[in-house]
This record gives sequence, structure tokens and C-alpha cells, in this order.
Amino acid sequence: MNAPLWFSNLVTYWLQVAVLVIAGTALAAASRLRVPRAVHAYWQGLLAACLLLPLAQPWQQLERARAEITGSSRLDFDPGAAASHFVSFPAAKLVLFVLVSGILLRLTWLAVGFSRLRRTLRKARRLDPLPDFIQSMQKRLGVGSTFYLADGIEGPATFGIHRPTILLPARFQDLGASHQEAIAAHELVHVRRRDWAFNLAEEIILALCWFHPAVWWLVNRIRLSREQVVDREVVELVGARKPYLHALVEIATGEGRLPIPAAPAFLKESQLAERIRTLVKEDIMSKRRAAITLASIAALTLLAGLATVRAFPLRVAVVGPDPPSTGPAAAEDDKTDKDTTLPIPIYKPEPPYSKEAQDAKLEGSVILRAVVAPDGAVSKVELVKGLGKHGMGLDKSAVETVKTWRFKPAMKGGKPVSRKVVVEVSFKMF
Repeated sequence: MNAPLWFSNLVTYWLQVAVLVIAGTALAAASRLRVPRAVHAYWQGLLAACLLLPLAQPWQQLERARAEITGSSRLDFDPGAAASHFVSFPAAKLVLFVLVSGILLRLTWLAVGFSRLRRTLRKARRLDPLPDFIQSMQKRLGVGSTFYLADGIEGPATFGIHRPTILLPARFQDLGASHQEAIAAHELVHVRRRDWAFNLAEEIILALCWFHPAVWWLVNRIRLSREQVVDREVVELVGARKPYLHALVEIATGEGRLPIPAAPAFLKESQLAERIRTLVKEDIMSKRRAAITLASIAALTLLAGLATVRAFPLRVAVVGPDPPSTGPAAAEDDKTDKDTTLPIPIYKPEPPYSKEAQDAKLEGSVILRAVVAPDGAVSKVELVKGLGKHGMGLDKSAVETVKTWRFKPAMKGGKPVSRKVVVEVSFKMF
């Protein structure tokens, strides 16, 4: 059974991404790279490489199967069409339906998140006046943002680009001053970095690639490393690590939290252990060593990607060169009255592969001589050159199929007449 080319390419791309991410993850683990900024840059680069794979690799060109009428127009068949005339691939339609449905559901889920975000914001109350430490932090970072207190949210969340907004849980005011400062600083660093735009882009990527677990893994790594980068910056800003660690634990132990899909949360409990581990450990790798390590694993990952696309190439169908019109059949056709127009095919079903030929992946060309009657039907078909006794039924398939073709008949003096044509049918497996 021949799958459509788009389906084959989708499976191939899935394999390419899977192999690249597995190789990249293994290299990252082996390198023991622990500098959050370098790790974050690496995961982002790996995701970008996965998304750009179709554009960054040479596609394998496949010559399209064709049937040609000597002296007339060429008839092109898509790769695998010869087998698909009688053998369909209904699973491809089901797969396409599931893929599109998954994308629409993910985008709907994101839209619901935006709707809930707006409702939460409408019910929230503005934090006014801002505490002095927040005003001071905004001046230090060179950013401005509007703070709101809201009930029923998971924790602090930041959204918006031109008018950034920070939602704080209602219990924010019950926390100690040092905890409040640490939480506010964390969100303001996100504002300065414009992380909400990256989060939104990642949500769209997840919607389009929802079917690939490797993409989910990469986005999760990117978001964890982003939080680790922000954690380090906040500790440097507030000048104290312990209050910030206590703030993380305080938020994690809160109750009644509901996630907002459209806004990145201050804390995901699944990431808490790794974030704390990164905070309590000092980087033992110098900037120079980190840069060399990052460049090395990036180069090795690139080599792994090159090997992957060579092993699993994407394919594109192209029209091959015209076959020469030679041989006795073509010569006989050339002797026909040149004042007679050529028949034009208007109905040309594709000759199917026999099961034996398909299993053997047999390829070859069959040349036929056909007589097109004045009514456009094929009145006679003769085999001029076939694949012989090892043709496994392809000669017969070509003959029987061409018999069913319909033509706009040849014309002479304004009247339809019979006309001989030579047809070359090429069978190719892809």
C-alpha cells in the first residue's frame, strides 16, 4: 500500500526530530553543562533546528511516473499513483483529520486561556499605590508594569508586551516584605526579557506539533532553563538567596491555585526541585569553558542532524525528462497524415501495480500502440515493448488500463477520424 507523499514526509520529519532531540539531549547530559544561560540558549537552538529542518536540508527528488503519447501531450502521474488507483490509503485521511483536530483543539485551549485571563483581570484589583520596593525595582530594571491582585490564580503571572501586566495572588500581601520583593523582582525580570512573547510562540509551536513528544520535551526544557536564568538574575538583584528560596516554597505550598494557559506561571511544582538545586549550587564552570562546551555540543548536534537527514531524507516529486520517441512504433506513427490532428486524452485512469510487482518493487516502462476511434474510445491496443515474462502483470495492467482511456478524437477536415498513437507507460515505486 503506497501512502501519500505528504504522509511519508510527515513520518520522516517525525523521525528526524526524534533522533535529533535524543542525540541533543544525550550530548547535553554528557557535557555536564550547568550554566543556566548557556543551557537555555542550547535548548532554544535545538528547538529552532527542529523547526527549520525542512528548510535547511536538501530534499530528495523523485521523478514522477508518466505515460506519454508520441507527438501528443504528456500525462503525469504522482509518485505511487499507479498503485493508488485501486489501492487507497484511507488511514491517511484519518491521520490528517486527527492532526488538524489536535491543532484546532490546542488553539482553542489557548483561546480559552486568553478568555479566562481577561475575566480574571476584570475581577482583579489594582495594587495601588505600589510598594516602594517595587517602584525602586522598576527603576533599576528600566521597566514599567501594572500590578493586580487576583483570587483563584496559580501564582504570579506576567503577560503583555506593549502594556505588561503582572497578576499577583491575593495572598501576596500576607507574605513578608522580603518574599514580596523577590516575587515582584522575578516578574519584572520577565517583563524586561519580554518572555511572554516567547511563551506565546512556544504555545503556538506546541499547537502545531502537538503530536510529537520530543517537541513537548524541548519546550519544557526551555521553560525550565528560562526560569533558572531568571532565578539567578533575581538573586543578584535582591542580594539574598534564602528569601527567594523561601518565596518559591511559599508559592508552591499555596492552595486553590488554577493555571492560566495564556500566561507563564511563577512556579510549576514539577520544576521546583530542579530550580532549587540550581540556585543552591554555584557554577563551577568558567564563562570561557561554558562557551567552548556550548559550541562543542552544538557542533556535535549539528553533525547528528546532518546524519539524520541523510538517513531519513524528505522527498519531493519532480517531473523527469521527456523520453525519446524512437523505435518502429514511433516511426509508423510519424507516417500518419500530418494534416490530421492528434487525439487528446480527456479520461486517463492510472495503471495499477500488480501485487507481485509491488511486493518485488519492480520498475520499468511499457510501450503500447493504440488506435483511437472517431468517437474517442480506444478500439485497439497492442503491446510493442513490455517487461517480458518477469513483468509480473505490469504489461497486462498497462494494456487493460489504456483500453479504458477516452480521447478527444483526431480531426481531419473538421471531421473526427481514427488515429494511431504510441503510449509509453512508466512504472516506478517510491
